[in-house]
Amino acid sequence: MLNKNIKTFNILLKMTKILLVGYGKMGSSLARGWLKKKLKIEISVIEKEKVLSSKKNNIIFYNSFEDYFEAKKSPDIILIAIKPQQLKDIIVYLNKIYKKNIIFISVVAGISTAWFKEKISKEIKIVRAMPNLPSSVLSGVTGIYNSTNILKKEIENIKIILKSIGEIILLKNEKLIDIVTSISGSGPAYYFYLTEVLTEVGVKLGLKKNEAEILAYQTFVGSAKLLKETKQNFSKLRKDVTSPGGTTEAALSILMNDRNGLNKIFTKALSAALTRAKELGNS
Repeated sequence: MLNKNIKTFNILLKMTKILLVGYGKMGSSLARGWLKKKLKIEISVIEKEKVLSSKKNNIIFYNSFEDYFEAKKSPDIILIAIKPQQLKDIIVYLNKIYKKNIIFISVVAGISTAWFKEKISKEIKIVRAMPNLPSSVLSGVTGIYNSTNILKKEIENIKIILKSIGEIILLKNEKLIDIVTSISGSGPAYYFYLTEVLTEVGVKLGLKKNEAEILAYQTFVGSAKLLKETKQNFSKLRKDVTSPGGTTEAALSILMNDRNGLNKIFTKALSAALTRAKELGNS
C-alpha cells in the first residue's frame, strides 16, 4: 500500500514545486517526511534565520522572500508553517506571489480560511491543515479542511502530500480544525508528559531513573503497537488488562473517578487548548 501511494504521488504530482514558509519544528518535520519518502517534490524554504541562500539535502533555503523572488521561482503550492503572530509580517509577500492557480496550505493554528480570503483574495485556493510532530517520523496525523474552489484532482494531490507523513482526516466543518489542534496537534505533549509522570512516580516509589524511564517508555510503545496490530477496541483492551480485584482495577478506580478522574482533567485541559486556539485566531 505504501509503495502504491508513492507511485500514485509521482504520477499525479510529477515534480511539484513547494514553497515552505517557516522551518521550525513543524516545517522541518514536514520537509524531512517528504525527503524520507523520496517524493518528486522540489522544496524551497524561506527561513529568516538562514544567513545566506543555500542548498542542503535537496532543499533550497532562502533568507527572505526577496531572495526567493530574485531566483524567479514559481511554486505550485505554498505551505505556511509559522506562528500566527508572524503572518502580519509576510502578508505583503503572500499577496505579491499570489496567483489563482497556486494552492496555499496553512498549518498556522487558529487562522481561518476567511482570514486568507480577506487578506489575499476571495478566490484564493486555501487549505487548513493541522499535522502533528510525529509527522517527522512518518507517523503523524493531519486534519484537513479545504475551500470549495479547489478541484478534486488538486485535493487528491494534497491528500497524497500530507499522507506521505502519516494518516489524514478530511473535515467538512472548519471549526473542527481547532478540536484537531487540541487533540492531535498538542497530543504528543500529553503523551510525553504522561511518560514523564510515570517515570517520576516510579523513582519516588524506589526505582532507579533509567529503570523507570524504560518501563514508562516501553509500556507506551508496546501498548500502541498492540492496539495497532490487533485493531481491537480501546475499551476492550483496557478491560483485558483489568482483572477484577487486581492492581490495575485499584489504579483505574482513581484515574476513572467521575468527580476528579482523568476524563475530567482531560476535558478541562483540551477545553483550555481549544480556547487558546480560538484566541490565536482572533488576535
